[in-house]
Amino acid sequence: MRANNMVAKPFPTQMTPCSSPLPELEVPMINTMVTCLGIEHRKLNGLNMQLAFAATRLAGDASTSAANQQALQVWDEIRQDLWSHLQIEDELVFSWGKAHQAISGALLETLNNERQEMRKLMAALRALDSADREPQTAGDRSNFAQTLLALARLLDSHVERYDGEVLPSILRALLHR
Repeated sequence: MRANNMVAKPFPTQMTPCSSPLPELEVPMINTMVTCLGIEHRKLNGLNMQLAFAATRLAGDASTSAANQQALQVWDEIRQDLWSHLQIEDELVFSWGKAHQAISGALLETLNNERQEMRKLMAALRALDSADREPQTAGDRSNFAQTLLALARLLDSHVERYDGEVLPSILRALLHR
């Protein structure tokens, strides 16, 4: 009988997260990000509808404190998560999506313009509703309501564009790599 010439290869007993090649992790990571963004969009969509309702009510009667409080409450709920949500989208779309040509140049430009407009509206809202005071006069509340309505329209188109175009494009690019 002849001895088998097989040589045992050493088997690593301990693996670190960086031991695996990134491409193996990239697909589940991007897929998870897309799924999470979709879930956040559904939550954002519901809050956005409440925001539009409250802002419409406030715009209709800027003299009532109750309408102002409702608008402030919904806006506070949205702004708690919005920045981190937008940062995740930036990384996914503007970094990964652009690098993998998942998003057309025209759509990237539209998304960038949308993002700039969103930042302007959010800065205006911070100025109208600073931490130490809420809009006091009917004029301030009216401006606040109009800015909230503009943001609600923008968030509505944002969610629709992402769910209808952007996230499906990311998934298609991910699957066709």
